[in-house]
Amino acid sequence: MRNYFALLFVILASHTAPVFAEADLYCTITGVSDITANGNMEALAGKKNYYETAVGAEFIVQREKGMMAGRFVDNTSWKINVIDAGSAQQSYKALSTRSSGRVQSQFLEIRLQDKGNKKPFVLLAAEILHGYCTQ
Repeated sequence: MRNYFALLFVILASHTAPVFAEADLYCTITGVSDITANGNMEALAGKKNYYETAVGAEFIVQREKGMMAGRFVDNTSWKINVIDAGSAQQSYKALSTRSSGRVQSQFLEIRLQDKGNKKPFVLLAAEILHGYCTQ
């Protein structure tokens, strides 16, 4: 009977604990920008705002579900649509949306087709975050 409860605990724990697969991507933010009223892109680093410490921050992308989790990037309660799972020939693409009084969206693209271990990404939301991801 004790073995039954131990097995049940292992099964339940494996379904509730976050598990990161080998295909998950580990991303590092190298810059944050915003679009000015003139249509120019302006770096936000050093502007004494929430994003001034974003450079160097990390987050994880669960490729299969499109879920992103980290200090500056989190779409765990959003509706996520993986548009393209990506490959050695094309980019990974995911769109996240939520409506909480106002509609918000995030579009993530990771250039998996680029050579080398570091795959560039861009995340378009209220601001533009960019950097690289590794597996």
